[in-house]
Order: sequence, then structure tokens, then C-alpha cells
Amino acid sequence: MRKAAAFAILIAACAASGIPGTYEAVQPAASGGGERHIRVTLRPDGFAAVSSAFSGRPSRFLAEGAWQSAGSEITVNLGGERPARMVFRRAGDQLIAREWDRSLWGEAGPGVLHRVE
Repeated sequence: MRKAAAFAILIAACAASGIPGTYEAVQPAASGGGERHIRVTLRPDGFAAVSSAFSGRPSRFLAEGAWQSAGSEITVNLGGERPARMVFRRAGDQLIAREWDRSLWGEAGPGVLHRVE
């Protein structure tokens, strides 16, 4: 019962904070030529989705998981074949990447994402 109450409080805090939404970034592809499109979706129910696609290429990365916030820090825990954790700092309508899996995102990471929805 305590877990259910804690979860309800977490959901209410996330919904009230103004954090839920869709954030995007477009970066030059590390391999040169084209662009990398990154999208992070944070729903009020704690669901998170992260996608990445390169312009002109058919492949796409998509992972789903959960997110939570503590102050201005947002942590996204992604499941799937390769579980990963991403940490962002929220600054207004931006998410600024602080921690990420460098084998997936490279040294530059996902960068600064801007709220679009």
C-alpha cells in the first residue's frame, strides 16, 4: 500500500512540475554529412521514450522506460536490450544532458533539447 501511495505522489509531482512534454534536438552527425534528430518524450504518468534517427538513413534507435525528477535534475531509465540511464538538467524549456551512455551517444551526447510540445 505504501508503494502505491508513493507512486501516486510521484505522479502528481511530475504532472504539477511542468516537466512532461516532448523535447528535441538536431545535431550534425558525428560521421559527417547529415543530421541526427533526437527526441525525448516525458509523460505525466512517468513513462519516457527516447528516439534518435539520422537523416537519410533508414535505421532508428527507440527505447522506452521511466523518468523521475529531483529539483532541476531529470533521470530517465531506459529498458530494452541495452538498459541505459540518462540524466538531464532542466533549464526552462530545455533539457541539458549531463550523463549518458557514451557508447550510444558519443562524447558529445544528446546535447541540449528544446521543448516542442
